[in-house]
Amino acid sequence: MPGVFTIASVAAFAALTSYIAPSIRHELKVVGVGRDISVSTIADAANYVKIADTTHCEDLHYYAPANLLFTACEDRHTRFGWFPPLGSFEPPKEGTKGSIHVVDPETMKSIRLSFQNFESTFVTHGIDVIADPTAKNAVYIFAINHHPNPEYVASRREHITKSHSRIELFRHVIGSSTAKHIRTVSHASIETPNDIHAVSPTEFYVTNDHFYREGLMRELEAIAPAKWSSTMHVSISDLTATDSAGLSVKTALTGIKNNNGLGHVYGSEEVTVISAERGILYRCFDDAKNGTLRVEESVHLDSTLDNPSWYQDAWASEGDDKSGYVLAGLARGIDLAGHAKDPAAKDPSLVWLVQHAEVKGEWNKKVVFSDDGERLRTASAAVIVGIDPKKEGGKRRGWLFVTGFMSENMVATKIDL
Repeated sequence: MPGVFTIASVAAFAALTSYIAPSIRHELKVVGVGRDISVSTIADAANYVKIADTTHCEDLHYYAPANLLFTACEDRHTRFGWFPPLGSFEPPKEGTKGSIHVVDPETMKSIRLSFQNFESTFVTHGIDVIADPTAKNAVYIFAINHHPNPEYVASRREHITKSHSRIELFRHVIGSSTAKHIRTVSHASIETPNDIHAVSPTEFYVTNDHFYREGLMRELEAIAPAKWSSTMHVSISDLTATDSAGLSVKTALTGIKNNNGLGHVYGSEEVTVISAERGILYRCFDDAKNGTLRVEESVHLDSTLDNPSWYQDAWASEGDDKSGYVLAGLARGIDLAGHAKDPAAKDPSLVWLVQHAEVKGEWNKKVVFSDDGERLRTASAAVIVGIDPKKEGGKRRGWLFVTGFMSENMVATKIDL
């Protein structure tokens, strides 16, 4: 998710742009300065669904082998008090627990999974889902948990690190109603985790979206051209251990401002890294041997971005391939700081579909979803589930599912591809 821009910091930043290059003025466009947010792309009620029991779900993944969507939700208004990524540090009640859901794109119903062997406070954020190579009908779910530091909760002393953010690993058997907790992954180098790309059940990448957790330096990090965030590579040698035991952690990628969402293009070594505050998609390639990521190309969009996904067109033919990156973001990222603790605020959303153009090296970028915040607040992830053209009179269409980290619910709408 994007970093927090204070009104003062954005005003100071804007004042500099009168004499600065067009690239800076573009960054103001990215955060929504002057953007018209009144236009909605929801065509009619017949092609729009509000999915129940999906409150404050940050991330969303489509698991094609089972034709299911996975998400992690907060369920209540915890987001507006305790959510370290937005600088909110009012500790939640002990035992506060978010949830993991499975959404069926056929029935549009959300199924809440019950936890096994997991009693911890669970404040959700980015996730990833990967097949269990030892079982055809099971998956591993990696989920970030912004767990409060017990010492801070007890003392409220400001100099203490407030959050002990970590990653929880679960195993889920498709069709069951449970998610079994396997282990917790916690390490000093994983300080501000945002999103995860799982390579295997014992290997993953995770972004640290900022270097500073709060304070003046955090604000400076948001407005300055500072590239202090990082992406880490984590190998797990012992699934029976916990916290920092049985881990190898090293830096996989630096030099990007506000590393945020992570995605990957199925069937390739491509890993997508998002610079949220700058609205940039970085196409990276995984060096599996060294556990590093190499940037090959950057694609700039006109809004903040968050968790990316890739739509794989199952009905593609030569010269007619609708595959592409699906990118959710804020139409008015400039407002987020002022709205971060307000349950009644409306933060408008955009979703982009970025597809290869006919000219090699160029991209077609189109907005496939726009909402003023009434139906969906703070879009942070979106996926497309394709529809067989035979069911649409030969038209190439899909169901677009969009979720938001401060939205009351996930929505789905039918779109043209």
